[in-house]
Order: sequence, then structure tokens, then C-alpha cells
Amino acid sequence: MKSFMVEMDDDTYNYLEFLERTRFIKNKEAAVKKALILFKKLSMHDWLPDVYRIGNNRIILMDRGMLLDVFELLTEFETYRAGQLTALKRKVLKPEFRDINLTKQSNWLIVLKELENLGWGVFSKVSNEIKVEHSAVPSAYLRGYLETMFKVELEEHHTNVEGLTVFIAGKSKLDTWR
Repeated sequence: MKSFMVEMDDDTYNYLEFLERTRFIKNKEAAVKKALILFKKLSMHDWLPDVYRIGNNRIILMDRGMLLDVFELLTEFETYRAGQLTALKRKVLKPEFRDINLTKQSNWLIVLKELENLGWGVFSKVSNEIKVEHSAVPSAYLRGYLETMFKVELEEHHTNVEGLTVFIAGKSKLDTWR
């Protein structure tokens, strides 16, 4: 393991001190390490002014309200279909998904972790339930996306907790064509 020393302006140092005091971070070193991991994971070294990319993907930073304005112009069915189309394209364009059987629930975490890394929300899976917290997209879009990826029907379970959506996996969509 190697180490190095870094100098930072007072404002950044005070911010890290505040995060440490409020126990949001363990310590300043851990925060800097995590930031560098994210820098590497998001390919930020490849970001140009006004052009943000992760590999071959382009990143668009926009206010969530602006994104929801776009979805607001669509009916719930159109939003669901948009999610389906996104999933179909993703399966074709992402070669890593081609050899993975996403109908097996044990493989769902691969997709859910990718969505989490891309900022879609916080995802967890327990048994046949997918819990989504702080989703960046409407539930109809997400349901269309996940149903298409996993080839399963998902029933949305409404909760009283703000920002929490639970999908319960039902029957497989593999037998639909028979």
C-alpha cells in the first residue's frame, strides 16, 4: 500500500471536518479514498467540459423535476412502454447481459446494482420483492424496464413511506407466447 499527502483549500478541509464531526464520514482519509473510487468508477478522468461519459455512455446532469416534466407528458402506458424499450436496447447494447440469465432471481442484483450506480435510486432485493428508494424515474417506467429485463410480472405495492416503492415478482413472462 502506498500513501501520499494532499493539500486542500480551507473550505474543502472545513467541509470534511464538518462531515467527520456529524459522523457522515468515518474520517477525512476515508472520504478522499471513496471520492477517488467514484472518480475512477465514473471514468471522470475522461470528462471534458460539458461532456460527461462513463465508457460509451453519455451522462446528462439535470434536475429531477425537469426529468419528471418530460414523463408528465406521457400517459402511464407510454411511460411503461418507454421503460420496456429502454430495457430491450440495454440488453442488446450491453454485451455483459447477453450471457447472463436474468430470469433467475439470483442474477437480478447485477441489473439492480448497475441502476444504483447510474443514479436511478437505491435498490435492494429480498426474496421475490424489489425495494426501490428515491427513484429518479416514475414507477411505471421502472416497472416496464425491470419486467422486460427479468421477464417477469411485477406488481407495485404502494407504501405510505415517501420515496419508497416495492415491486413484488409474480409469474414469469416466458410462457406468454405459448
